[in-house]
Amino acid sequence: MAIKTVNPETQRIKLERKERVILEAARAVFVEHGFDGARMQEIARRAGIGEGTIYSYYESKAELMLSVLQQFWDGLTLEAEGVMASVQAPDFFGGLRALAQYHLNTVILNSDFINLTFALRRNNSEVSVSRDHLRHYVAVFDRLFLRGQDRGELRADAILWQARDVFYGSLEYSARSIEMTMEAERSAREQGPVVEDMVALFRSHYGAVQTTEAGDHATVELLSSKLDQLSEKFDALAKRLS
Repeated sequence: MAIKTVNPETQRIKLERKERVILEAARAVFVEHGFDGARMQEIARRAGIGEGTIYSYYESKAELMLSVLQQFWDGLTLEAEGVMASVQAPDFFGGLRALAQYHLNTVILNSDFINLTFALRRNNSEVSVSRDHLRHYVAVFDRLFLRGQDRGELRADAILWQARDVFYGSLEYSARSIEMTMEAERSAREQGPVVEDMVALFRSHYGAVQTTEAGDHATVELLSSKLDQLSEKFDALAKRLS
């Protein structure tokens, strides 16, 4: 009797696919009911599996929630890095514009889940996403900013953490404002002007002061001297004509 063998690679792919289905179902249930109100039975129903199957992947609801959080923030980091890699303009402000657009749109589309994430952090929950996952995400901005300083595009004395807070804090507040107008009678706020205002703010406040080259200084001084001479000649001519 022939023994049927299972390809380990095929088995791994099936397990990973099932885990993705569980995480997607769990995220939807957590957003709708919050962590405390979510039930493993409902998550299993939406995933189309038995409740016991979930426990073969995750020992508890807390462990499942933590995996959902980690998957979400790690996914955002990979997407943000992809956005940076695809930017055509190599300068800091071109990269800033692309990252600002990505972050603003992402916060709007995922506002419910992001709100849940930070609610868990505020409540010191056992399932709060670790600082490492958030740090990896915001590090995309950090690398962009530090590279801008190295290239002389930004002020050398600019403080990174302050710039980071301005960037993420302003965009997240704007995202909430935009989201509030989406189903309101008043005109919806647009993302484009928010992004351009952010770029303009960084350009005016953090942009490196353009120093005049030595040759330009000499040219200015020469022109100033000639203007003084012409002024003296005009004064002398005016006295003779008076």
